[in-house]
Amino acid sequence: MTQAQAQRIGRMIAVARRNKGWSTRRLSLEAGVTHTWLFKLQQGEYLAPAPDRLTRIAEVLGIDPERFERIAKGHVSGSLPGVRTYFRAKYDLSAEEIDQIERTVAEVQHNHERRDAHDNSHDQA
Repeated sequence: MTQAQAQRIGRMIAVARRNKGWSTRRLSLEAGVTHTWLFKLQQGEYLAPAPDRLTRIAEVLGIDPERFERIAKGHVSGSLPGVRTYFRAKYDLSAEEIDQIERTVAEVQHNHERRDAHDNSHDQA
């Protein structure tokens, strides 16, 4: 993420926080992040902030996490772990259950890509 993108995300968080009437300390407690980390994030000092922390902050402030993603132009989701790594770390699932999740995600992605390709072909016509 560029410095300008990081600063824009930081400003968005600061504005949403102030709109709630919260201090940085209150937001840090609500989101489960340190006050120092949050302060630096709002200042735009992190060019690769942890996606899980950004998501928690977005949830607490009522910001759609997709807004951060649009500003960062894919950087946030690009730094997330793959499906297998995520589900192995997050849940106590068997290898077969994780395989089933991967197949389902792959099918959804395939359908999404086909739909996008179909939509793009109609846009060009």
